[in-house]
Amino acid sequence: MELFQLKKSISTLNEQEAKSLLHLLLIRSEYGDFPEFVRSVKEALMKRMETPAGKNVHTVHIVFGSSAAGSLRYAFRDTPYEQTEEIIEVPDNLAEGPIHHLHTAEGFERRYQWLKENYRWEKDQAEWYKNNMQQAFEKIRSIPPEQRVVIWTGENASEGTGLRFSLYLLKEKTNEMSVLNTYDAYHKFYNGMHEDFPRHTGELSPEQLLLFYELGELEELTEEQRQAYAKEGEECLHSDAVLRTYNKGQIFGAESHRDDALIIGKMKNLQGNKKFIKAARVIGEVLGHLDQYTSDEWIEYRLRQLIAQGKVEYQGELRAMRFYEVKLKEAFVQ
Repeated sequence: MELFQLKKSISTLNEQEAKSLLHLLLIRSEYGDFPEFVRSVKEALMKRMETPAGKNVHTVHIVFGSSAAGSLRYAFRDTPYEQTEEIIEVPDNLAEGPIHHLHTAEGFERRYQWLKENYRWEKDQAEWYKNNMQQAFEKIRSIPPEQRVVIWTGENASEGTGLRFSLYLLKEKTNEMSVLNTYDAYHKFYNGMHEDFPRHTGELSPEQLLLFYELGELEELTEEQRQAYAKEGEECLHSDAVLRTYNKGQIFGAESHRDDALIIGKMKNLQGNKKFIKAARVIGEVLGHLDQYTSDEWIEYRLRQLIAQGKVEYQGELRAMRFYEVKLKEAFVQ
């Protein structure tokens, strides 16, 4: 952005927007990362210049996962909510990978490097993830006090961890805060149909999300509830687990080999007389039978760990699941 464009955009900021940018400065100063702060300010100003004139945000929605955030944006399209609602997308599955001290620059970098090393990401995907996650954290921390906050969650470790992490980041805020549990809303409106659905908010349609927001009952959090969630979030941030499990409203650290037995079992069923099976087929079969919301990237990571342990053979290239096939070693077929 040219200097004159920056000056022009800054001159249009109101008092609250200016305070938000100063708050962002304080956050970045803690990390000593002023070039990164300047980049963040430029991007925020560019986004503001693209924002429709007259937008007056009353409510900020914190949503976990790109699919869920995209559906909610579509739900608000061509409605009055376009002018009054802002969506903060946290584009991550927080059930997987290390989150120890994720709220710090060092903790985030540790998670980022773990994901880069263990998931088969393209370079552009890794940089997209890093930039968008950092922006999401900054936006959450800089929510103005007069704006209501709605956190979208569900009955899974990803959104459950996200809920607790967000409330930890917001623990000093005085905003009105509510939770919209899409699993509960779905079963209220559809009378308990499909007991295991939705496993994640991203599985719902934009029409369903709009229905739940307009006609569902948002749970307004009391100060005690907020502090309890924030405390649980802090406990998560002190855990060394690289995998989390959801059970009856609670988040538990899980052993990284949690899903290995299911992977081996599904390979036995699929293998039959075939020498090799496409890795993508194995991963899809496992995902269809997991009781925990889990990404294909995690299952593919565990499949490669089984290869490294000598339990599974492969042929092809391990650079992506579509490039290789697998079969169980003879000792594990029986």
